[in-house]
Amino acid sequence: MALLLLAIPAGALYLMDKPSLRTFAVAVVRMVAQVLLLCLVVWGMIRFDSALANLIWLLLSVAVAALVATHRGRLNAKKFLPSVYCGLLVGTLSVGLYLLYLVIPVRNGMDPRWFVPVMYLLMGHTTTMLIRGVSAYHTALKADEQQYEFLRGNGVTHFQAVKPFVRRALLAVISPTAANLSVMGLYAMPLLLCGIFIGGVAPINAFAVMLMLTFGCVAASVIALFVTFWLADRCIFDKYGKLV
Repeated sequence: MALLLLAIPAGALYLMDKPSLRTFAVAVVRMVAQVLLLCLVVWGMIRFDSALANLIWLLLSVAVAALVATHRGRLNAKKFLPSVYCGLLVGTLSVGLYLLYLVIPVRNGMDPRWFVPVMYLLMGHTTTMLIRGVSAYHTALKADEQQYEFLRGNGVTHFQAVKPFVRRALLAVISPTAANLSVMGLYAMPLLLCGIFIGGVAPINAFAVMLMLTFGCVAASVIALFVTFWLADRCIFDKYGKLV
């Protein structure tokens, strides 16, 4: 019966823009399949309740996210995939474990009921922000290579030469997040609150968890960005500091 609600947007597309109806149907089917697969995976993890299974799931999920990030960022997967993978893993895992074991009052941080949603939320936001940051960094270097060479020619260190470009990438990550924080309470946060309420968490505790996860997403994105840049430096520059 809930699927009948899709008749409303489908009917509107049929009347106004028939070619878009197929795209809409494909998107709905893909979304349902992805959610169903995720639910089956989480169900299996909850049933077995194994810390090893949780870590294997996280490693595989980060691998998929890294592939998506390199593809959408238009990067060479052979060169940048290991760096992006390590950046996502370090950012997501470090902040996630910090929240689960030191901040959120849960008995077992590896409990799939908490481990999966916390890590999934951090990984999703970090992937989106990393795509923006890496794209901004790579585009700025290609567009302003002369500025980089000018700084190197004046005897500055490699870090000082790339600092303006890293700043642009950092702003590409922080600025959209800061702009969205003011309106998250209108659309994103209520959805997260509803999920926490359904899980049986008290309202004041749900509010606290919501803030913790929001701050964790920002921190994980910045950590992943800097780890990725640090590891990818050898892929972007040769041993003499020349842009490849």
